[in-house]
Amino acid sequence: MKRLVESSPYAIIATDIKGNIIVFNRAAEELLRYKADEVLGKIHITQLYPPGVAKEVMKKLRSPDYGGIGRFTGSEFKVVDKRRNEIPIHLSTALVYQDGQEVASVGIFTDLRPRLVMEQKLQETHLQLIQLEKLRSLGEMAAGVAHEVNNPLGGILIYASLLMEGLATDDAKRADLEKIIQEATRCKEIVRSLLEFSRQSGPKLELTDVNRAITDGLLFLENQATFHNIEIIKELDLTLPPLWGNAGQLKQVFLNIMINAADAMHGRGVLTIKTFLSEERNSVTIEFTDTGVGISEDILPRIFDPFFTTKGVGEGTGLGLSMSYGIVKEHRGNIEVDTVVGSGTTFRVMLPIEYEETQSQESTGNP
Repeated sequence: MKRLVESSPYAIIATDIKGNIIVFNRAAEELLRYKADEVLGKIHITQLYPPGVAKEVMKKLRSPDYGGIGRFTGSEFKVVDKRRNEIPIHLSTALVYQDGQEVASVGIFTDLRPRLVMEQKLQETHLQLIQLEKLRSLGEMAAGVAHEVNNPLGGILIYASLLMEGLATDDAKRADLEKIIQEATRCKEIVRSLLEFSRQSGPKLELTDVNRAITDGLLFLENQATFHNIEIIKELDLTLPPLWGNAGQLKQVFLNIMINAADAMHGRGVLTIKTFLSEERNSVTIEFTDTGVGISEDILPRIFDPFFTTKGVGEGTGLGLSMSYGIVKEHRGNIEVDTVVGSGTTFRVMLPIEYEETQSQESTGNP
């Protein structure tokens, strides 16, 4: 019997009637980081539980409601290891009787950490699949209206170009028309990217300067009233290597995040923008930190959902962050959010420098 207990993959602990530990097998040593000789006859069972838990276990063990008096068929608790770390476990335990008298108790402790890690991974995968399905639906809807949007954009570009031809080279209106042409062209690029996304094709890639994409975005935003009272701090690593990406799409991601930051600060605060190379030197990180109101816990899981917005009617479509999420994923990157309600939010975009070769070839048409 002793060899069977010692060879069990489950932690087995037995105590006498007073709660002193009398059996502590090898699996228990691994689970709780104690050696048997540190425990046997030296530690009371209550020291292996958080406060009050041992009493709860014994109460259930002596109740007829949990498998019968003297048997406890199992429930989830926490135990405390030698370093005072709490460990989630499943416990099955029973009382031991001799001549009708209770003389000991024995418990089987199953470590739940591997199962909980697996459950967490499954939950994350499930949420990612839900998000991707929402984005797929968004792409299909966008494809249905993209052609209608392209026609008026083409008209804007044509008429803006015609107006440019009628102006002198030093006419101040030329700068405004150039801005119209630039932004209308960007809108056409957005529509094209939505069409590409709906067809599940990768973005057209080229060597892209991330710092330039941020600066171009800021040039567009600085004339908007929302940004007049926002201090913008740029901490850009000027030694960053170019990465394979779509400059227009990445600029759209950065614009969406900066506009959301300005809205969160109600047009007054500090927006800090940082770029830096990862320690592994294989990706670029772009951080946007605002001093706004932060994002509450109930809203945070939904911020990348298509059409989700906390803005009033007519003030936002709820598509900006959803599109940004899709673009970053298309670039094989990741986007994270850290937030403190009342203090501010940091959006962190991480993009690989080297795009997968096969994806790059498919996108550019190269063999």
